[in-house]
Amino acid sequence: MNKKIIVLSFLAALLFQCNSDSDVLASFKGGTVTRKELRNFYQLNTGGRKPEPNHPTKEEQTQLLETLGLFKLISLYNTEKKLVSEDELAVFLKYSKPQMAASFLQRNLAEKLEQVGKLKFAFVRVIAVFSFDPKDEEVTRQRAQSIFEGIQKLSGKKEIIQYVVDHTDQPAYKAVGGLLEPQCLNCGNDPNLAFYQEAAENEGKWILKEIDDQLSPGADPKAPRRKKFLILRVERVETIYASRVGKFFSKEFGKLKVLAKKYIETPDISDQIKAEVKRNYLDLKVDDIAPRYEDFMKKRFLFSAVSEQEEQLVKNAGFEKANITQDNLNTFNHESVLLTNTKTGETVKFKDVLNELEQLAKQSGLDSSKLDDKANVLQFFRQQYIWYKIADSSKELKDALESKDFQDMFNVMKLYIVQPLVFKRELPSDVTVSEAEMREQYEAAKMFSYAKSNPNNPQDRTPMPYGEVRERIKEDLIRAKKQNFVRELTQKLKTDYQFILDSSRLKEGKI
Repeated sequence: MNKKIIVLSFLAALLFQCNSDSDVLASFKGGTVTRKELRNFYQLNTGGRKPEPNHPTKEEQTQLLETLGLFKLISLYNTEKKLVSEDELAVFLKYSKPQMAASFLQRNLAEKLEQVGKLKFAFVRVIAVFSFDPKDEEVTRQRAQSIFEGIQKLSGKKEIIQYVVDHTDQPAYKAVGGLLEPQCLNCGNDPNLAFYQEAAENEGKWILKEIDDQLSPGADPKAPRRKKFLILRVERVETIYASRVGKFFSKEFGKLKVLAKKYIETPDISDQIKAEVKRNYLDLKVDDIAPRYEDFMKKRFLFSAVSEQEEQLVKNAGFEKANITQDNLNTFNHESVLLTNTKTGETVKFKDVLNELEQLAKQSGLDSSKLDDKANVLQFFRQQYIWYKIADSSKELKDALESKDFQDMFNVMKLYIVQPLVFKRELPSDVTVSEAEMREQYEAAKMFSYAKSNPNNPQDRTPMPYGEVRERIKEDLIRAKKQNFVRELTQKLKTDYQFILDSSRLKEGKI
């Protein structure tokens, strides 16, 4: 009987979902916007990320609904006026559709991992050994080695904790026996991640590592840096479902706070250490910090998982791509190989991608003045070209492209492409401003937007010379005029097509 009730409840929920999907939330002459379309649009804008509690609000939904409605109006207007042909649209979709399929897979992965993803956390105990003078490198190294050898002779938990307290150079960590907050082992890169992973592989054993001292702002990079060493041990590793990470951090931060409170009662602790402990632990508002840690860790975890999925998609399709980072952009030249077909040996070079980008600009009328910029070319390769190139060889992308869910999402995605192309046809291409307009703008805003603050008195502002800010004023005015043209066009479309939005049917925190 109970099983029947559960099944019937589930079917009722599905039927309700289907019925509400077709709710008309906005209408115009020639079309409507349904709840399902708004939900797809919202998911497209959030990239599949789990919304905050009570979000999206009715106000946020209203803004999204108006934007989506305008997109559909513009698409209908384009169809009636025949401004952008299917052939012109195909130029963009050639690259955008495979990219959208990859984004669709990423969104699905993110949604899945939000609930069933597993984060691995290491519980790390650390002794920090610092040199307070860069000249003390050898002395500090010997001291770290001596402390490292000493702690390996201990086995009792109490004596280990006392040894950490006696030898660490980080005052606040004395309060918790050198315990760090749980460190995620599968949440992407972190400055000390390699150390934690090595320690986790040798769980229960102490390891000694030298770490780089971070340069302070404005410091001479050639100046000698003080030495820092970490003596660390992973005491255990726990796997936590993504949906429970917030509760996990609440519990663990609570434990650290209890340890610190007990330590502060120890006699003869200096006022400086008491202040450090109070700032780092006793003043900790667990209910505030735990959700922030949850959000930060889950974002890192999901980003890492999506990056791994991207690598796997390329590999499964039979390709190998170049490693492109912010640090190595300038090492690429026209002959650099960006993509290799591991089965045929066919390669795609930087110059091939540049040529594709130039052809796209030529066919679409886009500004080609900055196409030879390495960052722009490599960004086009990573975000669009690579998916276009592997789409025919990727089973995962093919399956995504053929799925009903993707087709529903794609109909919304296409609206993003149509809108700027229509604007390009309908709005003035050459927006100009006169010298008189620039002078008038300067006089109106010279004490605010075009003024310098006195470092000693921020309220004291001095106008910058007109000649210095003339180009900035020109750009500001042109941008404002373009925005005004857009507002006028969208308002005209809303009036001509009798656009009506019904926000009364929206529900707080749920689409």
